[in-house]
Amino acid sequence: MRYLHDAIRIFQGLLLLSCVIVFGQTAVFAQYEPVPASFYEKYRDSINDVQFTENSSTQLPGQWLFYPRHFLTESSAILAAQPVFLPASFKELTGSNENYGTFVGYFKIPKEFTGRRIAIKIPNQYGAYRVYLNGDFLMRLGEVGTSPDTQVSENAPRIAYFVAEKEYFTLAIQASNFSSLHGGLENPMRIGLSKTINRQFQQLMMSVSVICGVVLGVGLFTILFSVFRGSTQRNSKSIFVFGIFIVFLALHNFFSAPYAYTAVTEINWLWGTRLEYLFTYFTVVFFISYIHLLNARYLHRLIYQIAMLLLGLNIGVTLVAQPEVFERLALYCSVFSLFVLANFIYGFYQTLKLKESYSVLNLCAVIFLCVTFLNDFMLLMNWVDSVNLSFVSTSLYALLIMFQQSRNYAYQTYHTEQLNNNLMELNALLDQKVKSRTEQLHELNAKLEHQVKVDALTGAYNRRALNDEIQERFSEAKRLPHGTLMFAMLDVDYFKNYNDYYGHLKGDEILKQLVQVIAKTLPASAFLARYGGEEFAIVMQNVPLQVSVDLMDKVMNAIRLAQFEHCKRGDHKNFVTVSMGMACMDREQHYKDIHALMKAADEKLYEAKQAGRDQLKAA
Repeated sequence: MRYLHDAIRIFQGLLLLSCVIVFGQTAVFAQYEPVPASFYEKYRDSINDVQFTENSSTQLPGQWLFYPRHFLTESSAILAAQPVFLPASFKELTGSNENYGTFVGYFKIPKEFTGRRIAIKIPNQYGAYRVYLNGDFLMRLGEVGTSPDTQVSENAPRIAYFVAEKEYFTLAIQASNFSSLHGGLENPMRIGLSKTINRQFQQLMMSVSVICGVVLGVGLFTILFSVFRGSTQRNSKSIFVFGIFIVFLALHNFFSAPYAYTAVTEINWLWGTRLEYLFTYFTVVFFISYIHLLNARYLHRLIYQIAMLLLGLNIGVTLVAQPEVFERLALYCSVFSLFVLANFIYGFYQTLKLKESYSVLNLCAVIFLCVTFLNDFMLLMNWVDSVNLSFVSTSLYALLIMFQQSRNYAYQTYHTEQLNNNLMELNALLDQKVKSRTEQLHELNAKLEHQVKVDALTGAYNRRALNDEIQERFSEAKRLPHGTLMFAMLDVDYFKNYNDYYGHLKGDEILKQLVQVIAKTLPASAFLARYGGEEFAIVMQNVPLQVSVDLMDKVMNAIRLAQFEHCKRGDHKNFVTVSMGMACMDREQHYKDIHALMKAADEKLYEAKQAGRDQLKAA
C-alpha cells in the first residue's frame, strides 16, 4: 500500500509538471481540485455588498483573498489565503514589490441590475494583470509572469465589461510585478453600469485632453508671438524658450497619469512610457533654460551645464533602453534637482538682499511647482500616501505665467500708445500756433510760451507744463536729504452725464469754476494743471504727508460746499463732486521715476472711483 501511495503521488507530480510545461509558466494557473461547498460556506462572511445606482458608480469594496506566488482563476480549498483590503501594494502584503499572486473577491450587486451590462474600471496599475469572472477570462493588461523574463508590463487604464446573470459573482485578478518601486493593485477600482463608467471615464479623459489642448495652444501662441516680435527685442529669446517649455509641458501631461493618450492613440505601452519620460526631460530642459535666461543668478552656469548633461544622458538612454533601466536612471539623476533648487533659493536670496525687483506671481508659481514635484517624487518612492499633483501644478503654472506676460504686454502697449498720442497732440498744437502767428512774431512768442504752459479753457497749467514741473521737482526732491514730493490726480465724477444733460458749453464752464475753487483752496506753492478732459493734477513739494492729505480733503470739501448743480449723476447726490488719488515720495517711500509716482496716484484714483467716488485714496 505504501508503494501504491508513493506511485500515486509521483503520478500527480508528473501530471502537474506537464501542465506547467504546456502553459509555459512555473506557477499553477488551474484549480487544484473542485472546491467543496464547505469552502463557500467558510467565506460567506467575505461577500462584499456592492451598492451603486443607475447614474453613479462606487469603489470596488471590501475584503479579498490573496494567494501569494500562485496564479489561480478561482479560490482554492487547498492553498492558504491571506485576507487583504484593496488597494494595496505587494510591498504591504509580502514585504517586496517584486512578486506575483492572485486576488480573489466575492461580490453581490443590487438585484435590479442582474441582466444588465456591468463595467469595472481599473485605473493604471504597476506591472501586469489578468482578470477572471467566475473562473472565465475577462480581460488582461500586459502579460503576467513569475519572473522578469516572462512578464510584460503595461501601465494604462482599462475597463472590463460583463453581463451579470446573477447578483453574486467572483473576481480573480492575477497580478505580477518585478519593479522595486511599485507593484500590486495600488489604485482603487470602481464598478457600476457600463454607461455610467464609460461616461465618467470619457469625462476624465476629455477634461485632461482639453486642458492639455489649452496649454498646447498657449505654448504655440507664445512661440509665434516671440517669432513675430523679433529676436532683437528685449526678452524675445526667453519668451521663445518659455513657449517651447509650455508645448512640451502639454505633451508631458498628455502622456502622464491618467494616460489620456491611451484613449485616443494606439501607441504601445513601451513607447508610451518612453514618450512620457522624453517629454518630461524636454520640459525640464526648457524650464531650467528659461530660469537661466530670466536671471543667471537663479541657476549658475556650472549647475546648468551639469543638469543639461544629465538630461541629455537620460534622453539617450530612454530612446534605446527598457523601462527598468531608464526609470531607475531617472530616479538616481533626480537627486541633482536638490542642487538646482538650492541654487535657485540662493539666487533669490541675493535678489532680496540687493533689493532688486522680481515677480511675486512667478515666484509663487515656481514654489508651487517645486512643492508638487517633491510630493510626486515622494509618492513615487512610497514615502507618502497622496495623489499625483504635477498635472494640475504644471498646467496652472503655464496659465499663470501667460496671464502675467499678457498683462505686462497689454500695459506696456497701452502706455506707449498713450505717450505717442499725447506727443502727437502737442506737436500738432505747436505747429498750428507757430504757423498762424508768423506775421506777429515778437508778440506771439510771449503768447505762445504762455499758451504752451497754460490750458486755454480753464486757466490752469496744461499737461506739458506739468511734465516739466514734476520732472524738475522730482529731481530736486531726490537731491535734498529731507525732500518730499506729492502728486495727486483729480477726476470730476460723472462728468459725461453732466455734459450729456447740461451740454458741453456748460461742461466747459463748470471746469473753469472748479479750477477757481481749487486754486483758492490750495497754497501758493502748489502747482495745479489740467491733465486732460475732466482730469486735473496737483503737485506740492516739501509738504508732510498728513498735511498733504488734509489739504486734499479741504479741496474736496470746498468743491462740495460750492454746490454746483449736477442732478444726473447716477447716484443719490445732486451736486458736483470729485474723486482723488494721491501718492507721496519721501525718505520712506521711493519711486524710481516720475512715471512710477504718477502711476501710483492714477491707480489710487481708479481705486477711489471703484469704491464709490467722491473720496480720496492715498498711497
